[in-house]
Amino acid sequence: MKQARNTRKSRASQGEELIIKDKFLQERAANLKPINPMTAKQRVYMDLINTKPVVVATGYAGTAKTYLPTAMAADLLRTGKIKKIIVTRPAVSSSKSVGYFKGSEIEKMSVWLNSVIPIFNERLGPAAFEIALANKSIEFIPLEVIKGMSINDAWVLSEESSDLTKEEVTKLVTRMGRNSKLILSGDIRQSELAGESGLLWISDFVKRHNLSKNFGFVDFNDINDIVRSDSVREFIVALVRDEKKGIK
Repeated sequence: MKQARNTRKSRASQGEELIIKDKFLQERAANLKPINPMTAKQRVYMDLINTKPVVVATGYAGTAKTYLPTAMAADLLRTGKIKKIIVTRPAVSSSKSVGYFKGSEIEKMSVWLNSVIPIFNERLGPAAFEIALANKSIEFIPLEVIKGMSINDAWVLSEESSDLTKEEVTKLVTRMGRNSKLILSGDIRQSELAGESGLLWISDFVKRHNLSKNFGFVDFNDINDIVRSDSVREFIVALVRDEKKGIK
C-alpha cells in the first residue's frame, strides 16, 4: 500500500494526471448510503446548498454543519458533476496556528482539518481521496492564499468560519466567480473573536439586506438539531443552562 501511494505521488509530481477507473467509482457508490437529512432543518440546509451560491450555517456543534456540505461535495466530485473542492479555515486558534505544525502546507492544514478528512475517505475511498489530492481536485488552502484568488468552477468549504473577521468574510465572498459555491459554517458560541465574528456579521447582513436570491442562511439553534450523540446534546444543554445563569 505504501509503495502504491508513493508511486501515485511520484507520477503526480511528474505532471501525469491520475485517473480513478469508473469501475472503482461504481463499486464505491454501490457501497455508500445516500445522504439523507436526519432533521427538518438539515433538509432546509441541503436544499439551500443545492440552490444558493453562498450558504451560511451557524449553530450548535454536532448538527452536521460540516458533514452535509462535505459529503455532498465529495459525491458531486466522484460523479464528475463538479471539478474542484477547496477547504479552508481561519488562522485563529485557541491552541496553535498552522505555522507551528511540522510538515508541508497540506500536512499542516490536514492537522486542522481532521473533521473533513474522514468524510472524504468515506464518500470517495482512501485511494480516490489521495488521487484527488495529488491532482488538486481537492485542495486544503490557507485563508491567506484564498484571499488573492479568483475562484471558478469550485466548491469552497470554509471551516470554523466563526473565527473569520468581517474583512476576511468579505474578501472570501468576493473571491467567488462563475459556477462557484461557498459554504461558511461555524458555531458563534465558540468563536475566538466574541462579538467581532465575521460569521455573526454576515448572518445579520444577509438578513438586513434580504439577500435571499443568492445567499442562504440556516441557524441550528435548537438543542434538538444536535444529532451527533446523546452525550453531546446533554453536554450542550448543560452549557446553555450555565450561560443563562451567567456561570462561566
